Amino acid sequence: MTRRLVLAVMLVTLASSAQIACDDGPSSPTSPTSTTSSTVLTVELRAALERGLQDEYRAETIYEGVVADFGQVAPFVNVIGAEQRHSAAIALMFTRRALPVPASAWTVATVPHFPTVTAACAAGVVAERENIALYDDLLKQDLPADVRQVFESNRSASLLAHLPAFQRCA
Repeated sequence: MTRRLVLAVMLVTLASSAQIACDDGPSSPTSPTSTTSSTVLTVELRAALERGLQDEYRAETIYEGVVADFGQVAPFVNVIGAEQRHSAAIALMFTRRALPVPASAWTVATVPHFPTVTAACAAGVVAERENIALYDDLLKQDLPADVRQVFESNRSASLLAHLPAFQRCA
């Protein structure tokens, strides 16, 4: 059964790669009617999108867990909305390429929980630094312009807004 599943995934990936070519033209990562840069979907691009999306889902779920444990505490309650926007921007990259948006691999039960808000803030610092490093790694790849824009925007928000917010509360 496992071999069949692997084969099915490979066939779907190959079929998607062969059939999905994007139009030239300007793009905006938040506009559902805009087109993407000229490229064929590669396994590497799909993996990069998946890594970014799952990382955003993970952060969102960790921060939701903090709110569930401690109530509507800042900066978690504010950053959850930003993480949702980040994952939505990456999800749009899947949608533009006629791919299903992967579900989150995370639940509040499967992410870390913390004894205090201060400990959660310290973990938030680590998580945002890891998120920035992830985007640094992803941005080394040859990416379509729309994906690069989304990754750069998400990285910038983590660096300039989320990380300082968690550093202040840690």
